[in-house]
Amino acid sequence: MAFASTLSTSWRIFKTSAKVLSSRKELAVFPLLSGLSSLLVLVGMVTLGVLLLPATTGDSVPPLFYPVFAIGFFIVMYVATFWQAALISQANVALEGRDPSVAAGISAASQRGGRLLPWVLITGVVSWIISAIEERVPFIGRFLDVAWRVVSFQVLPTIVLENLGAIDAIKKTKETLKHAWGQNVVGIVGLNFFTAMLSLPGIGLIYLGVAANIAAVTGVLAVLGVLWILVASVVGAALTGIFQTALYRFTVDGQVPGPFAGVDLRQALKTR
Repeated sequence: MAFASTLSTSWRIFKTSAKVLSSRKELAVFPLLSGLSSLLVLVGMVTLGVLLLPATTGDSVPPLFYPVFAIGFFIVMYVATFWQAALISQANVALEGRDPSVAAGISAASQRGGRLLPWVLITGVVSWIISAIEERVPFIGRFLDVAWRVVSFQVLPTIVLENLGAIDAIKKTKETLKHAWGQNVVGIVGLNFFTAMLSLPGIGLIYLGVAANIAAVTGVLAVLGVLWILVASVVGAALTGIFQTALYRFTVDGQVPGPFAGVDLRQALKTR
């Protein structure tokens, strides 16, 4: 019964987020720009690395490899965080019944650019530490990863919508979630599950292409499958940003945002 209730709540969250996106299609532009920007940064960093790092023989690694890799990692994270911040700012506008715009989202994220940098650094360092722990003690590492995701899911909306610094946002998020910490975040897990389902037709097309074993058919189906998965990824990221913003508004205001009326967001944060 509990599982059925959880699945039902997750499905309603997914449908409601999709309904908001359907009426405010410009919100999907931010994940698209995020992907394109990240790809350009990756290509630029790889090109720069090939040009600057000396050629090596054997298994030796250039001394500058790890610093260059770390810098590239944080730049990509910053780019992704910037566009997510832009999405959250305009998802909030949409949830308030106003008209979001790409330009306004870019402006909002740019105004908070300095506040985003410390958060990116904190997120990157914590992620590396948790990964290192997970390699040595998988159970503890996975537990820490889930706990960090629960907190960090609400930190970025706090930075964006309240214009707070990273440390203050973490403190406020911790206080907000103190009485609603749950064994798991139903809404996040459920939304991830249903958005992952969006990619299945694309995976199916690729599988059919491989099974056909005919070069022309394989090529066409593979391209269609990849395009489907890319579109599903963009839609999934937009839906996540919408729900992330709605859940933040609920945890802070105690009121369900208009479009989510009828969805019991209390089930998205199971209390202790």
